[in-house]
Amino acid sequence: MRTDDVEQFRSDGMLHAQKQVYKKVCGSMKYDGNTVKEWAAESQWRAWRADLARFRKHGYSGWLSEGFWALTVYRLQRHLQDARPRLAWLPVRVVVGIAKKLLTLITHISLNPQAKIGPGMLIPHVGPIQVSEWATIGADCAIHQVCTIGAGSKPGGPTIGDHVMIGCHACILGPVKVGDGARIGAGAVVVTDIPAGTTAVGVPARAVGKSSGEAKQE
Repeated sequence: MRTDDVEQFRSDGMLHAQKQVYKKVCGSMKYDGNTVKEWAAESQWRAWRADLARFRKHGYSGWLSEGFWALTVYRLQRHLQDARPRLAWLPVRVVVGIAKKLLTLITHISLNPQAKIGPGMLIPHVGPIQVSEWATIGADCAIHQVCTIGAGSKPGGPTIGDHVMIGCHACILGPVKVGDGARIGAGAVVVTDIPAGTTAVGVPARAVGKSSGEAKQE
């Protein structure tokens, strides 16, 4: 066998192996928004896989989406918070923190690692998006561009349920509760509780009717 043939054989073998690893890690999960919360539990690794599967379900590659990269760094920072011994992991935390700052400058998406974001999050567009440390967001949610989720005039942050779609230019401020399956309309400013399964519009936002259910990219 010629040297060129050997090199081509090795190259093809490495490419095949890389594809198999990618398929095993990222491509084997079939996304189901109704079961993803139970499947991921408290694992940030599984939550990351669910994020990627959600992006792919809606036609995005994930890797070329600014929102997915912001979620990747967020999941890594959340995982590192519990890494022990803390001193040994300090250099890694510093490097990831710097990477997060640079990514925020590029994408204008800031997901505070103290915030709690459930699996299967979809951020289909570039920012600006701000999620503060007091926010809690459930599973299978979607956040569109130019949104703020965090503190308001009262202490505390919002608690957002599962399957919630947050439209562009929306704000959810203060210790409010947004129920499962709610849809926050574009430009809405939420400062009071929103019942589950309703659509909220206006400034300040008010519930005007039943939502269509799934928090998905339109």
